Amino acid sequence: MMIIGILIMLAFALAFIIFANYSQKKILKEQMDKQKLAYDHQENLLYSTILTQEAERKRIAKDLHDEIGSKLNIILLNTFRLKEEVKEIESVADITTEIATIINRTIDSTRRISHELLPPTLEEFGLIEAIRELQHNYNQTETVEIDFKLAADENGVRDQLVELNFYRVLQELVNNSIRHGAASEIEIQLWNEKSKCSIHYKDNGKGFEMDDLKHKKGLGMKNIESRLHMIGATFEYESSINNGFEMKMELDI
Repeated sequence: MMIIGILIMLAFALAFIIFANYSQKKILKEQMDKQKLAYDHQENLLYSTILTQEAERKRIAKDLHDEIGSKLNIILLNTFRLKEEVKEIESVADITTEIATIINRTIDSTRRISHELLPPTLEEFGLIEAIRELQHNYNQTETVEIDFKLAADENGVRDQLVELNFYRVLQELVNNSIRHGAASEIEIQLWNEKSKCSIHYKDNGKGFEMDDLKHKKGLGMKNIESRLHMIGATFEYESSINNGFEMKMELDI
């Protein structure tokens, strides 16, 4: 009887352990499910924000080009007409020349802002030509040297959403390299095969510690990561003090 009692007690103890273990696993799974739902919700919100931003950028770029740009051109033409009418009056001619100069600069700024918001090269000719234009524009400033190496099909990845997000990521990375990393050299490599697109980005900036979460957040890495998640791209990056920043992105196409 004593042995039977002990066996019954052991059975109850084992059943309790199994039940406790099952309950703990169930609670843990519920917590993980809640965390995943919260994460997915945050990701969806961020995706929606990114899509809204792109739509707003497109609208603003169109307004800048169609409304403000065209009106500035009309003002400029009228300034030239006025200058012809009063060219005998030296003081007025000088004033109109100064006005024309300011308007020209404003037109250039409007065009630049419009192109940054929605690069027409990206829409019309694709990612590769847009990167080449980005490279040319920054190299002209003589503050940074961008080296773009291509081993790809000239037709690009043939998906507007993918190309747009890759381009925005590169824009953000270049901006970070210059503003936060004080980089003087940037290298962008793009490989585009039939089934895969890979981009390798590297700068010679001052870098940062990988465990510095506040610093990474300040560099807008969350936005970059969300854009890459949105298009299904895998990525990895590394950095350390005085060793620059490096990021590799890959997408099955």
